[in-house]
Amino acid sequence: MKLIIEAISDKGVVRTANEDLILVGNDTLRDAAKRYEFDFSTYDHPFIIGVADGLGGHKSGEVASEYVIENMAKAVNQLPLSLPRNLVKSYFTATSKTIHDCILDEGIVDESKKGMASTFSGVLLYGTKVFLIHVGDTRIYHFNSNKKELVRLSRDHSLLELDGNDGALGSAIANAFGAHKDIFIDFNEITNKLQDGDLLLVCSDGLTKELSDEEIAKWIGKSNSYLKLAEEAKKKGGNDNISLVVIRYMKYW
Repeated sequence: MKLIIEAISDKGVVRTANEDLILVGNDTLRDAAKRYEFDFSTYDHPFIIGVADGLGGHKSGEVASEYVIENMAKAVNQLPLSLPRNLVKSYFTATSKTIHDCILDEGIVDESKKGMASTFSGVLLYGTKVFLIHVGDTRIYHFNSNKKELVRLSRDHSLLELDGNDGALGSAIANAFGAHKDIFIDFNEITNKLQDGDLLLVCSDGLTKELSDEEIAKWIGKSNSYLKLAEEAKKKGGNDNISLVVIRYMKYW
């Protein structure tokens, strides 16, 4: 298996600071763009690609996203090999709870960090399996390279999508690191969904608030789509930070 990974994190047009942070293995990106290639035929430990979005309007959002990313990377590096699926899920459920509680505690110790919070969505490679880890409204999409079809794999942890609340507060985040008393994760295996040449997209809501799924599908299969998607979101207003990772899954090459 081989992955070609293209990532960009941009502050957008309106915001003065970037509270998003991207994780690729042990590498982090903020206000940067980068392309990676990894050959997993010789890579024998877990690997994660993710996006964290410090919640807008919260103090120290950039600190929260950095804390989530750093500790998710540490958890993956310490993840034992050859665990069954249920124990991998339990491991990340416990990890997420620890990260969440530490962010809440930090807000108690340091008043300037009170209320800081972050979402997180990631793709975990574990042996021959591929899993999704999801908290908040950062999204994960699958693009079928044969059908040219884009499908969202994550659900937003918003009042709208969790409770069906379509009122004015429907887009409010109902689950994120540091946002509420408790936290939960969505943890799903997608190995069987992926075909050779398919794409996965992990992105903050700075992209999805500006571009519809149809607009994303129009660009994602093109050369340098990660740069083009970020530019299109900025053309549409760029009201929030824009971070996205396009992952090309190559089972055979």
